[in-house]
Amino acid sequence: MHQLQSRTYVGQPGEVVTLGTQVDGGGQITIALDGQPLAGNTFPLPQTAGAHSRLQVALLGPIGASCVVTIAVVDGASDGDLLLCQPHDPAPVHFYSMSVADANAITALAAVRNVAVAPASHQKKLEATPRVHRAGKGGKR
Repeated sequence: MHQLQSRTYVGQPGEVVTLGTQVDGGGQITIALDGQPLAGNTFPLPQTAGAHSRLQVALLGPIGASCVVTIAVVDGASDGDLLLCQPHDPAPVHFYSMSVADANAITALAAVRNVAVAPASHQKKLEATPRVHRAGKGGKR
């Protein structure tokens, strides 16, 4: 998967996305994919080029509560984001847009950016690596 701009990504049909969250400061998060609660920490992109998914991460907690969000694999690594409960935004919600392009377009984009396209075997390894922490005070990923 590749980042096009902040919180906007494009990947191959069926590519597996791994989501990680690390909550601190007494917050609680909810996660939804296309309006439905996300039960695990991995999900496949749709199978059709041109399709789109929308991921939502919401944090509720006291002022100062935070959640670090990681999305992988993006341009060969993980992409990070931070939700932070503040007086002017006590319940932040971030949306992540994930579009699907055909494998040839993704390969061409990876070549232009000089990054590798994750092989299928790497995707299977990611599926077996749980990394979600939905509540509590910190934790290991």
